[in-house]
Amino acid sequence: MSSCRFVASSLLAASTMAALSTPAMADSLDINLRDTSAQIQYQSPMGRDALGKTEFHVGALYAQHSNTLGDFGVLVKDEVGSSVPGVSVGVGIKGLVAHTAGTNESALALGGMVRYSPPEIHRMGIVGQVYFSPNITTFGDADHFTETGLSLEYDEIPQAAAYLGYRKIEFGFSGASNVTMDEGVFVGVRLSF
Repeated sequence: MSSCRFVASSLLAASTMAALSTPAMADSLDINLRDTSAQIQYQSPMGRDALGKTEFHVGALYAQHSNTLGDFGVLVKDEVGSSVPGVSVGVGIKGLVAHTAGTNESALALGGMVRYSPPEIHRMGIVGQVYFSPNITTFGDADHFTETGLSLEYDEIPQAAAYLGYRKIEFGFSGASNVTMDEGVFVGVRLSF
């Protein structure tokens, strides 16, 4: 499948899910861009229990040189508590398939996130995330996967946030140098409905 078709299919899938979601759900569509890549993510809550708020996501990334990545996963997150106001943490798992530099990879990665919102500026947040897949859960041509990111968010209104961030997505290969699929600063918006 060509890279343009991959991105178009991902956009169509996310748009279809958004159209079929119910108003009672707090689904969101997240789009971020930079000069050499575009990413779209659809997120939907799966419920809340004593362990926290569970979210499902599915998304796609298209980067320069026809690099493509599709991912889906689950993240459980919650606030730390009253002893550390404004801090929430999450742990998750995600599966991904990618095509980078003429090779095909897939992985099952574990990771997490931390978000800090100053109590006096609750509409602003700083978010960091890390995902990693070692050799045992990385398949195809790669032998490990790493994704790191940091962003500064501001909730314009309850249903829309804008953010500025930095990410690095990298696959490692035994006997060869690592391939950085995407790295750099991006801008994005997240719309909740």
